[in-house]
Amino acid sequence: MNVKISAVIIGSINIDADTMKKIDGVRIFKVTDRKSCDEIVKNVAEDDIVFIISDGREVYYAEKFFSRLPALKIYLVTEAQAADNKNLRDAIIQLPAQNFNDKIFEVANAFNDILNVDGPVGLDFDDVKSVLKNSGKAVAVIGAAEGEHAVKNCVDNALEGHDIKSAHGVLANFKGSADACTMSEINAAMEKIQAAISDGAKIIWSVTVDESLGNTVKVAVIAGKFLG
Repeated sequence: MNVKISAVIIGSINIDADTMKKIDGVRIFKVTDRKSCDEIVKNVAEDDIVFIISDGREVYYAEKFFSRLPALKIYLVTEAQAADNKNLRDAIIQLPAQNFNDKIFEVANAFNDILNVDGPVGLDFDDVKSVLKNSGKAVAVIGAAEGEHAVKNCVDNALEGHDIKSAHGVLANFKGSADACTMSEINAAMEKIQAAISDGAKIIWSVTVDESLGNTVKVAVIAGKFLG
């Protein structure tokens, strides 16, 4: 059974509607007032993952309403103040304000690939929850590369400028053609991720085959359970 995913936009943040509609398998809702918030809570009550999208200022208001949901709640925000708050339940991921629309699209699609697209190596919802449930701060980065050793190089591109050393759990999803995503290439790429985190951290990976990518490989690295 597919994992049910929805996204809730809250506050005055400017999200491009056309971009949001391109997110595969994700239902989109917009909070406009208290009444609409109550209605959305009812509409997503049986979903497995709810993305709550905000510039950070409304995140505490959202928590008041959406904390009662049994879903895994993943806050996608633009402000460091909200991203650093350890009292928010589940996971909160800070994305760059400059490319916020594009990053939301990438992250939400990555989760859909991981959970709802068949591949030779898959993850289930329990795997995702083990890394992100009650995580607080989390990191989600996307990388791409093409040509020889694209799998390993896309990990380098994803992790560049990001410190995940203290993460206690990591999910990685590789997306590319069957010829590109070979086990030997993935093993080399996983060594890169292993070197970026502490000993004993839990690492889970999956592969999504997409022949339309040609010689390009993409990776989504999602880290949670940060220590300290």
